[in-house]
Amino acid sequence: MDEKEQDIIITFATLLMHSVADVFDISRIREIIGDNPVKEIFLETEKKGFFGKKMAKTLPPSFIPALFSDAVKKIIDILSKSFGFDFTESHLEQIYLELEKQYSVDFTGRIIMPYIPESFLERRRIGYLSKEELEVRVLKKTQELQRLNNDLENKIKERTTELANLLSEQQKAAKMLIRRDLELTRANEKLQKVDEIKSSFISIVAHQLRTPLSGIKWTLSMLLGGDMGPLNNDQKTFLMKSYESNTRMITLVNDMLVADGIQSGKVHYGFKHIDIIDLMDNVLFEVSPQAAKRNILIEYKNKFENLPQAYADPETMRAVLQNLLENAIKYTIEGGRIEIDVKQEPDHLVISIADNGIGIPKDQAKDVFVKFFRARNAVKQETDGSGLGLYIAKSIVEKNGGTIWFDSEEGKGSSFYFTVPLEEKH
Repeated sequence: MDEKEQDIIITFATLLMHSVADVFDISRIREIIGDNPVKEIFLETEKKGFFGKKMAKTLPPSFIPALFSDAVKKIIDILSKSFGFDFTESHLEQIYLELEKQYSVDFTGRIIMPYIPESFLERRRIGYLSKEELEVRVLKKTQELQRLNNDLENKIKERTTELANLLSEQQKAAKMLIRRDLELTRANEKLQKVDEIKSSFISIVAHQLRTPLSGIKWTLSMLLGGDMGPLNNDQKTFLMKSYESNTRMITLVNDMLVADGIQSGKVHYGFKHIDIIDLMDNVLFEVSPQAAKRNILIEYKNKFENLPQAYADPETMRAVLQNLLENAIKYTIEGGRIEIDVKQEPDHLVISIADNGIGIPKDQAKDVFVKFFRARNAVKQETDGSGLGLYIAKSIVEKNGGTIWFDSEEGKGSSFYFTVPLEEKH
């Protein structure tokens, strides 16, 4: 064996030891070799200076045929006995081709192999199996893949069924919602028709009642004035009660007409700048007889000087003031007190009317502005009443660009507040 061939064999033997034993340290290789005949080959390899060189440069592909010489077969036999592997020439060729470009040794003597490809390791393991063992392994892998595939198919079927059921439930729910919405729409249309019929009926009846009631009031006024001759005290008392009842009926009819007009949008608003104190004085003059009859004091909390004009419809705003003041008079105990206040804010006025009357039950406060609502203590205090006054007041205030609210405690009185803008908000 010439020197070049010997170098090739030595290099391959070193590489072969490394690849089979998976040893990365030269000291570990020495320990494994011991007194093995390969020791001489290993020591010779160190002398030849192969360590630290890439095997692709040290062992050119042109020398691959020489790997299968008798000398290499002897080394294979030694290595097979030492490490317990049964190598063939095809195994060795594959090992060499896989590792020749990755094997090197650094200057410290440590063998460097960046990585051993998993594909190579797997092929190396498989390469040592018998045909029967390979068939068993392939069968197991096939069965495992089939099991995984069956599991996946079952999961897909289960999920598909779940989604189908969910979709079916959603479709049922959607149909129910559509049906319910249609039913509600039809019910709402019926209610609107009923409401329109009711409004028309109220409007017709109210208009038909207003004319004869006005005639009755005019007649009673003439009788009380002595136009039909002198009356004794009993006659005057009887006629006065009739006159008061007639007046309440006219007020009720007017309230119903106003409420109907608000709901149907028939109320006309003529917005302009107004003096809210002048308007308040006029309303106070109208309601003062009612207050005097019950010995109720009405007064302003402060003197109002240099107040700016409000921007509102004077006629409807008069109705708001009248409703709030009449309610305060009606539900304040005899000898009570009503206080009026006006405060200026940057863009509006705040008017408040406070009394020390019966107040509003806390559990019924939320319904105060509802049409036709009357609190239970109000019904006991004053059986007559339409429950429309505060509904009308709220609607008018909001139409004028303001807001209305109240504070109240049952048995201690109520304070109603509303705002009126200083400039146009419509």
